[in-house]
Amino acid sequence: MKELYERFIDSVKTNYPKSKDKILDAYAFAEKAHEGIVRKSGEPYIIHPISVAQILIDNNMDYSTIIAALLHDVVEDTEITLKEIEKRFGKTVAKLVDGVTKIATVTAQKNNLTENDSIKRLLIAMGEDVRVIFIKLADRLHNMRTIQYLSHERQRAISTETQELFIPIAERIGLRTVRTELQALTFKCLNPVEYEQIKNYQDKKIAKYSKNIDEINNVIACSLKADKIKADIVWWPEKYYSLFKKSKVQGIGKARGLMLVKIIVPTVEDCYKALGVVHRNFKPVPSQIKDFIASPKLNGYQSLHTLVMSRDTGIVFSVMIRTPEMNNICEYGILSYWNSKDNEEDFDKSFEKYNILKNIIYGERAESEHSTSFIDAIKTDLSSNVTWVFTPNFKPISIESNAPTAVDFAYAVHTKIGHNAVGCKINGKKDSLGTTLKNGDVVEILTSDEEKAPSRSWLKVVTTLSARRRIREYFNRNLTEENIELGKKMLSKELSNLGYELKTINSVYPEIKLEFGYASIEDMYASIGYKGVTLQQIVNFITKNDIKNNVLKTASVEIEGVDFASSVIYSKCCCPVLGDDIVAVKSKTNISIHTDNCINLKNFDKDRIFKALWKNKTNELFDVNLKIIGKDSIGFGAKILQSIAEYNYNLSKIVARKINMKCEFEITLKVKDKNEVGGLIEKISSLEDVININRSFD
Repeated sequence: MKELYERFIDSVKTNYPKSKDKILDAYAFAEKAHEGIVRKSGEPYIIHPISVAQILIDNNMDYSTIIAALLHDVVEDTEITLKEIEKRFGKTVAKLVDGVTKIATVTAQKNNLTENDSIKRLLIAMGEDVRVIFIKLADRLHNMRTIQYLSHERQRAISTETQELFIPIAERIGLRTVRTELQALTFKCLNPVEYEQIKNYQDKKIAKYSKNIDEINNVIACSLKADKIKADIVWWPEKYYSLFKKSKVQGIGKARGLMLVKIIVPTVEDCYKALGVVHRNFKPVPSQIKDFIASPKLNGYQSLHTLVMSRDTGIVFSVMIRTPEMNNICEYGILSYWNSKDNEEDFDKSFEKYNILKNIIYGERAESEHSTSFIDAIKTDLSSNVTWVFTPNFKPISIESNAPTAVDFAYAVHTKIGHNAVGCKINGKKDSLGTTLKNGDVVEILTSDEEKAPSRSWLKVVTTLSARRRIREYFNRNLTEENIELGKKMLSKELSNLGYELKTINSVYPEIKLEFGYASIEDMYASIGYKGVTLQQIVNFITKNDIKNNVLKTASVEIEGVDFASSVIYSKCCCPVLGDDIVAVKSKTNISIHTDNCINLKNFDKDRIFKALWKNKTNELFDVNLKIIGKDSIGFGAKILQSIAEYNYNLSKIVARKINMKCEFEITLKVKDKNEVGGLIEKISSLEDVININRSFD
């Protein structure tokens, strides 16, 4: 622990002089959060986040990623929330921690996921910030390094997942150091017998070749020097896993290229010169020359490869020739493009180059046996028009929208689930169906126990064409004469109970259409009939609109010589109430009721004005406007409101203004009849400081 900590501190001070305080603050925060928690090995848990951070430091990651690595398990394993992390360490770190937590949740439920390619797509698609993947790779690498403390079954399960998922990703982004170590660790765990065979064979051969390798190295060095090519030459034995793959094709005793030599030269021109030098001194193996400089690999890798044989010893070895820049890309993949890691602003600028990852993934070729389906599958999924979301069983669902809602998700799962949706849970918390989803969200759709119809309002919410089409198909399929007639009868009966006639629906239908999205009034009736909308929703809207737009209950008046095919409304200009002398004015769209002394009657042709009478019984309330003028005195308005309250009237509106030394109030309230208006006027008139009060006519 002490040695690990000291190395970590030294690495932070050396690589992040400007940001070291922030990183060490994150370390202290993580240490306190994980206090008392131990790993399977019995060691303090903090060893894990330090080790993950160190792997990322060794791979040249920026300081925000290092901080996120130190905190990557805090949200999942402790009571600390993302909001706390964001408040203390900023949005970037919180976003990275959130991304790693989501990936951890998915991989923890791996048994429920059988579509490996879909998981791979999801990991990339949810990587709005590709640094999330680097943290998870480092996390997995350290877990593999310490896998011996787990049960045999868990070791195999984790190694299998690493082989199927994390190694291909590391290969795609060119992170060779991480990929090769993961390959070695999974090979040892999953194929222990073959591992020992390959290891013993390799060790014996290398021991036998050691003297010959020194001689070969000397020939290469001298020949390059003679041709005035500066070069660094590095030898290493073939990795056990790579040799194992070769042995499956060639046989363990015939596997070629047990040793590899890397020649690093200053320029591209020198690369080709050095290749000539190697072929001049050693015999090339036919069909084994590959030019990845002219045709780079999908992950940006460039190098000249050749397989040659020593004429004197018969030793076959692999040669790779590249420039220092190419070597940097080989070792660190796309990380080699990020120039600054200690300055957030500079890093963000260079981070734009991470888009090379998209170019890698969009590629048409695939070099790895694991990669073909991976690359093909995610060509479209990196598009901003696709969002990946999980079911409660962690099955990934793709939604063709960059801002889908829970309704879109419901229909993406199954049409029936969409139709029967009544609510949802997003990441374990209840939320509305109109909530916008993000990559990696876990969504559970709550459905009705009984068959139900989709809501018309969902057409305003959904963002995918497929969901919109299925909703409309449902409505069109149920727009039948039977449903229209049933809905019409249901609404007529309910309105009649409230004192309305069905014909009054015409005056508020335009508002109903806007609110619910109906194509026609028949569409509305059908929707009521097949329960696409509840009868109560429509009735509530009508009664609410009655207050707003003064829709008349036609049962309250009798109009001489007029067919009630039109809707009847109370005029706002004079606000007639029960007991007033009234007339009716007919227009093309409706009939309006006015007091017989309304000043606006002079504007209508006489043939449009008809006699009207109140019916004896009505439970209706009527709007009435009062204008009150009084002296500008303290408490004057309060006295008026108190008088209204004593009569228990429903106050709809009050406007007050000061004119010279006077106060003017305009009040709208609900009354039963003219007598109530007179009583209120008399009451307010008796108040001190009241100068005048009358019913207001606009």
